[in-house]
Amino acid sequence: MSNHPDQGYPNTAAEARDFLDSLTFDEDAPEPDLPGPDTPVTVLRTVRLPYAMDQRIRAEADHRGVSMSDLIRDFLTIELSALDDDTPISRADARRALSAALANLSPAHHRPR
Repeated sequence: MSNHPDQGYPNTAAEARDFLDSLTFDEDAPEPDLPGPDTPVTVLRTVRLPYAMDQRIRAEADHRGVSMSDLIRDFLTIELSALDDDTPISRADARRALSAALANLSPAHHRPR
């Protein structure tokens, strides 16, 4: 089979036929389990972010030891929860609640000062 400069794919019908004929299949290989009916469905969304925001999210995800996708899902969950409970609170109450929440985080989540 001739090689394309970047890949080892067949370039002609004859090469493709030779390649397919060289494949072997294991009929005894276990089949992977399919997800159950209660498995949550996820949806892929493409979102354009400003570069600086992307870098901040990446840095925060690295700091927390999670993927960017997990962090963005957490951010969206928090914001959607806030939409469900739109009772206004004072800035002082918000700061007290945030300080209490931060004090209860594990040391891995504390930001260096």
